[in-house]
Amino acid sequence: MDTRRDFIRKSAILGAALCIPVTLARESRAAYPDLKTHDPKKALVLWYSQTGQTRRYAKLIGCLLKGKGLAVDVCNMQEFDKNLLPVYDLIIAGTPVFYYDIPSNVSDWLETIPSIAGTPVAAFVSFGGPEGNQHNASMHLLKLLTAKGGVPVGRDAFRNIASYPTPTWNTTNQKASQHLPDAATFDQVRRFTADSLDRVTRNETIPLSYEFAFREVLGALPLSWLNKKAISKHTVNAEKCIGCLTCVRKCPTKAINPLKQSVNREKCLACFGCLNNCPADAVVMEYRSERLYGFPEYLKRNNIIIMEPSEFSTCRM
Repeated sequence: MDTRRDFIRKSAILGAALCIPVTLARESRAAYPDLKTHDPKKALVLWYSQTGQTRRYAKLIGCLLKGKGLAVDVCNMQEFDKNLLPVYDLIIAGTPVFYYDIPSNVSDWLETIPSIAGTPVAAFVSFGGPEGNQHNASMHLLKLLTAKGGVPVGRDAFRNIASYPTPTWNTTNQKASQHLPDAATFDQVRRFTADSLDRVTRNETIPLSYEFAFREVLGALPLSWLNKKAISKHTVNAEKCIGCLTCVRKCPTKAINPLKQSVNREKCLACFGCLNNCPADAVVMEYRSERLYGFPEYLKRNNIIIMEPSEFSTCRM
């Protein structure tokens, strides 16, 4: 029986065959506004996170900036008052890669933010496997920030344990990344943070450079729709549900109603936030009649404890 990724890839190959060839490399060096400051005092680290990976990196970045003497706020992107964005001297935003790009709810949110003209901005993504189109996804995030007047000073992608649910959670990517993030990952986050801050002080920018990859073609296909067509059941087990409403908080479109054991399939993005965050394994999702289970259950069954950076022992964000 095909896995969901197999199904998506087979569908994507057919779609890609009909695509017009694209340029092998693209780089943009636009004229950006002058930086509002070369000595930032107040920084904002925004995150959208589903299983805690992106939030962990955002929190580390916040701790590092705080250690440099900046006043720092680390906030969930979709709970933050976007009208406050212009008061910050530095904005760093992070999100997971999903369906070979940044999540649509993240791009929708950023498209409605006010002008941040002259504010240095940096972007990062988290990803679970090497084939995720993470470079272009992070550039897409950075491009949305620069479209509002941000000045690009940093970009990176951090790999962690894969959290894409499958019936057995034993794909090659999941096995290969069970030890991540590790010390090297956190060192990469530290370099990204230091480099971004250094570019602000040196009045340097980075180009918006895109890589050609077949995964970029996949991202143009209706992958969320294809996945939803293959999900044969999506509901809530009333007997297991503990009423914590975690699934509601993690659903970017508020498509799930655990009290009624229902999911609005039209609003659902197939992001798996409800399944991957339910602490009671009460969200029921079947893919072609095979029951999936979420990230907390996966960690528990495999006795996996995710590594935390050393800064967390002394830093509170």
